Amino acid sequence: MRYLLGPELFWLLLYFAAIIVGKMNTPPNKAVDNFIDTSWFYIPAVSVLVFGLWWIPSVEKNWLLLRVWMVGLVGGHFVIEKTFSAYSNPGPGSGMGYLVALMFEFIVLVAGSIFVKIKF
Repeated sequence: MRYLLGPELFWLLLYFAAIIVGKMNTPPNKAVDNFIDTSWFYIPAVSVLVFGLWWIPSVEKNWLLLRVWMVGLVGGHFVIEKTFSAYSNPGPGSGMGYLVALMFEFIVLVAGSIFVKIKF
């Protein structure tokens, strides 16, 4: 059970959610397109929840920060790429949204790491 809860499970669930959003936008839907268009903010903002693992006692803390960074960058890339690939009208805006989301994810990882190192 100690290894079940971790950042890998979190990003795997987000990836499945991105697949579901892509399937919901099969016939292009304006509401889903608007959600995808603003997901450059939502995906990194939700990834702040990964740092809540330090408050769960059953989670293995050895190498957890390294795991959060590795899976945060790789999982963030795949989730953001999968979400923006479902956009019905791709163009420069969706490409820039991808870049902004990855930069925002990096900022979230840095800020969360500093907070965790100060707190714990």
